[in-house]
Formats: sequence, structure tokens, C-alpha cells
Amino acid sequence: MGTSKVKLSNVCYLITGISIILIITILSTYYRDIEGSSWEVKKEIQINSTRLAAGYMQDFFKERETLLSVAGRCMQGIEISNGFGIEELFPEKADLFDSIDIIGTDGSLIYGSHETKDIKDKIAFEKALGGNCAVGEELSEDKKMYIYAPVIDKAGEITAVMAAAISDAKLSVYIEDNISGQDAYAAVINNRGRIMYGSSNVEELIGKTGTSYFSYLKACKITTDGIGTDYIQNHMRESDDIFLEYKYEGNAYVATCIPIKVNDCYLIYISSDKGNIAVPKSNTILMKILVLDLVIVFGLLLYYIISRAKVLRRLGDYEIVDRQEGAALFEYTFSPKKIEVFGNFDMVVGKKFKTLVGEAVYDVYDYIHEDDASIRGRLHEFFDSDSEYFSSEVRILEEDGNYGWFRLTGTMFRDRSGKCERFIGKIVNANKQISMEKNLVQRAENDLLTGVLNKKTMESKISALLSDQKEGRNYIFFMVDLDNFKNVNDTLGHIYGDKAIADTAKVLTSIFHNNVFIGRLGGDEFAVFAIYDAFDEESLMKFIVKKAEKVCEANRREYSDGANTVKITSSVGISIGPKDGSTFEVLYKKADEALYSSKNTGKNKYTIIGKDL
Repeated sequence: MGTSKVKLSNVCYLITGISIILIITILSTYYRDIEGSSWEVKKEIQINSTRLAAGYMQDFFKERETLLSVAGRCMQGIEISNGFGIEELFPEKADLFDSIDIIGTDGSLIYGSHETKDIKDKIAFEKALGGNCAVGEELSEDKKMYIYAPVIDKAGEITAVMAAAISDAKLSVYIEDNISGQDAYAAVINNRGRIMYGSSNVEELIGKTGTSYFSYLKACKITTDGIGTDYIQNHMRESDDIFLEYKYEGNAYVATCIPIKVNDCYLIYISSDKGNIAVPKSNTILMKILVLDLVIVFGLLLYYIISRAKVLRRLGDYEIVDRQEGAALFEYTFSPKKIEVFGNFDMVVGKKFKTLVGEAVYDVYDYIHEDDASIRGRLHEFFDSDSEYFSSEVRILEEDGNYGWFRLTGTMFRDRSGKCERFIGKIVNANKQISMEKNLVQRAENDLLTGVLNKKTMESKISALLSDQKEGRNYIFFMVDLDNFKNVNDTLGHIYGDKAIADTAKVLTSIFHNNVFIGRLGGDEFAVFAIYDAFDEESLMKFIVKKAEKVCEANRREYSDGANTVKITSSVGISIGPKDGSTFEVLYKKADEALYSSKNTGKNKYTIIGKDL
């Protein structure tokens, strides 16, 4: 009996030991399985993240090209020399560019310090001379990337080229802040494998084998399964996505190569990995029995691990965009329909946003300004296309009841058949930038000294208005010219002359309020174009006379420098459409004739064509 007990005890110990070994084996096997599955998730995350990052790199250059193009059109009529201050025209350039230079069409430097040697041979410079913005194909010798934009005069001729520099350091900071992750490296290369710019870690990594990314791959001996550097170069020429797994100096790496629609460049995202590979599960009967015994014990643990893997996958999709300051992130899934918001949505628009499911997703358009309702059609058009990236500006209702400008960008993820699965995007408050763009447009349309419209804009707006005349409506053209203005410049100097012109613009703006265009035609000559719905001739003439008398009265002024005093007045000429004409040219000519009559019959008065003349 005693011997039997000893033997039974030994058997129990043996079974227990075997069970422990088998449990450890099973756990080890499942651990490798989970790690292998996790690696597949991480692989998909890296590909999706790199695609998003490529989109942001494109936005980085697109926004700067747009602003530079508008700035090029704002330089109409401005004399450019070494004393020219670009900051006055483009004060925001410090946040966007390191410097802005101006180069003549012959390649000579007009303003700034840009190295113009061999500039005429550069493709980007040639594109700018052709009327298009273009990004330089490679970094310059001073480690800067240049964006070129044409300077266009009033006649539409290209008179010079603006060259805006972005330093390699600024580009590297952008990549490191918004693209690179922990234990990862990122760089942008051209299709010849040469590093354009990137984080210092990438340059250090690739610097071990030279400046070429291809030479680095050769050193890694990526030649298995038909994947060599020739294979990679061919795919880059075809603008295909590339995903690589390799080892170098004992370390495992993965690289995702995604094309950027700027100069046929590629975004290279390299991360280190443990090199885990899924191992097939054991099919032994004993292991299956033990697995069944352990299901209850480890079920919750496995559920937790799988749930965490899914969460990591979702969070990984936003790993890059989540760093964008002031951005609200969202995901729209197509089946089932759902809009879910992540990140700082309340910080961006000032209110909470609940997840929308089913037909409720269309409630999101209730937040959109009615004038921007067309975004719904543009989104559906984008969904039906094969495009990856979407970008638009839209006004959204904020917590205070007002509408603010926001920039909406996103990336579409489709299945292998091309069917839409998920649309991941970000929404950023763009009030500051859009105000800046509108400010540039305003500078192109308005007179720099007075702030009223310039002659070209005045003619354009009046012509557009007269092309669609309303029955019973009167169009009144006032021409205002200062009397004795030359005496102000000759006696007191141009500072007082400029003040007299600026004061006249203020006077006209204070007299005329609604339904008017006020512009400076040149020198001390101004025009006011007013719309008046009169019931009869008497009412119309009463309005015109009242305004004309106020103009003459307000322009009776004097200027003094303490030693000399000069008095000025103004003469006014008036024409009325459609009675006197239906085009800008005719009304301008008739008002000019009336102004000439006021000048020649004593000045300091007004003349109405057809009535006084």
C-alpha cells in the first residue's frame, strides 16, 4: 500500500510537471500567434499612417504654393528693388518661409540673396516662367527647398519670379513633429533614391552606406523572393506603394514607401521591429485537450488581448494626424453608416459632438453654412471617384452661434474592389489662414494708399453690375477731382499731398454708405458708383444734389506746415445710367465731361451731364 501511494504521488507530480510544461508550451505558442497577428496589425497601421502622412506633405506644399501665387499677383504696380520690403506685402512669410527672393525672367537677382547661378536651367524656374507655381526638384547647396511662383503685372505678363525658401531644418522639424514615431525614421526621397530631406535619424542611418536610399537597401542585401533594388526602383517609377521587411547589422526593420504628388517624390517611413512571425499552432490531441481545459481560465485574458489589438489598430490610424495641433479627427464608415469623432473636437469648434449612426449621419450638414451646402455634392462626387485625398474649406456653426472657417481634409480607404470602406479625416480651424488669404486678395484689389478700390477693380465690378441691369434702377457715376492739389505737393511736400488724398477717400466713405463702389482712378481723381431706386425724376435729382453738395462741402479743407497754408476744394462731374449710357466706358466718359465743365467754370462745384451741361 505504501509503495502504491508513493508511485501514485510520483505519477501526480509527473502529470503536474507535464501539465506545467504543456501549459508553458501552449502559452508560448499562443503568445507567438498573438504577436504575429499584432505584427499584421502594425503593418497595416504603418501603411495607413504613411499614406496619411504623404497627404499632409502634399498639403504642406499646396498651402504654400497657393499663398505664394496670390502674393505674386499682389505685386502689380509695385516697384521692386533692393530697398523693397517684402514683409510689408507678405508679413506672414516668417511663419511659412525662411526667405523670399525675386528673380528676373533672365535669371538675374532683383531682390534678396538667392543664388541665381544656372537658375534658368532649373525645371521649377521654367515652370514659374510659364505661369505656374512649382517646387524645386532638389535641395539647393545651402540645404534649402525653393518654391517658385510668377509675378504677374496688370496686363497679365510675367515680369519676375518669386523664390520662397524653406530650410532643410524646417522641413525636418515638420517631419519629426507630424510624421515620425517612436523608434522610427522618416525621409522624403526622389525617384533616383537621393535623400531630399528628413529627420536626422534617417540621415544618420542611411549615412552608414552613403546618401542613396538604394545603396542602403543594397547593404541590407534585400534580394530574396525577387525583391531587389531594381524591383524597388521600377515600382517607384510606376508610383506604386512598397512595403519591405529586412534586417541590417542584426536589427530588423520595416519600410513603407508611399508616393507624394510633388516632383514624383516618395515618403519613406522606417521603423524597427522584433521580427516576430506567426507560428502555426500545434495540432496534437494533447494540446487541444489542454487548450479546452484552459479556455475558461485564459478566455478573458485572450479577449482582453484581442480587444486591445483592435484598439491599437484604431488608434494607430490616427497616430500621425493626432499630433496636428488644434485638429479634430473623425472617421466615417460606410457599412454601417457611422460618423465618430476623436481628439479635440470641442477645442476646435467649441462644442461636443455625439457619434452619429445610420441615417442620422446626414444631420452633420445642419452644422454647415447654407452657402457652403455644395460640400455635400462634392463629397459624394469624391466618394464615387477613385481619388484618395479630399480637401475643402467650409463654414461650420460654432458654440457662440456664429460660423467659422474650417479646413476639411481626409483620406479614403477602399477594399480591393475599390469599394469605399472608411474615410478618415481632420478638421482644423482655418479662420486665421483664410483671413490672411483674403487680406492678400484685398491688397490686389484695393489702392494701397487709401484702401478704396483701385481703377482696375472698380471697372471690373461696375461692368459686372451694369451687365445685369434692373428695370427702374438708376446707376449714378460721380467723378471727384481735387482743386489746387498740385499746390499742396509743390508748397508743402508729398507727405501732405498723400494726406489730402487719404482724407478725400475718408470723406467719400463717410458720405456714401450702401450700394456703392468707391475707388481711386489715379492721382487725386476718385470715382463713386451708386445705385438708387427712384420713384420719379425729382427724387433722383434730390438724392444726387444732396450727395454732390456734401462732397464739395467736405472737401473744402486747408493744410499747413506751420509756415505755409494751402486751401483745396473739389470739382464733381456726374452721369446717370442707363439714361446717359449702359457701360462703364460711356458713363466714365460722360462724367469726365461734366467734371471738365466744373473745372472750367470756376471749380468748387458739381455738374450733372444732361441737366447742367
